[in-house]
Amino acid sequence: MSRALPWIIALLISLTANGVMTGIVLHRVVGSPHMSDVVRHEHQHPPRGGADTARTGGFNVRAFMRSLPQEQQQIARQRFASERDGFRELMLDAQDAQRDAEAALRADPYDPEAAAAALGELRARRFAIEAAMEAIVLELVADLPPEDRMDALAAGRRRPGGFGRRGERRPPRRDRF
Repeated sequence: MSRALPWIIALLISLTANGVMTGIVLHRVVGSPHMSDVVRHEHQHPPRGGADTARTGGFNVRAFMRSLPQEQQQIARQRFASERDGFRELMLDAQDAQRDAEAALRADPYDPEAAAAALGELRARRFAIEAAMEAIVLELVADLPPEDRMDALAAGRRRPGGFGRRGERRPPRRDRF
């Protein structure tokens, strides 16, 4: 065993940990769908402040749908409802990939190739979810006039929470420390 081997191992562990942390941060910033959005557990309560305030960042599908013209809103609801089972399967696949990635990162002895492959699979599963959502959004805005299309997409990019349905600011909560 050379004197550099422990340093190489430490470097690989550090790079892997940094990659995982980068993935977690990007997941929060990009706003990838979360398991709790699709699969509700038996005793799981809705997020505090409503579903729109569950997470910040990313594309807000509910705000996007609310900003569509009335006739398009019904079509959007039907389209997302028809794909619910598909999204559930994609979410469950992503959850399995997440467990596999965590297991690969905890493995002893650690196999960097297996960890990289597991993280790559997780990334592919998350991308499949995003691609499925994007396909529906693109289908919904295809026939809209440019102004309506831009308004709906802008509403989807706004951060949820902090504003009421009509755009007014909510007063700050005084019960927080």
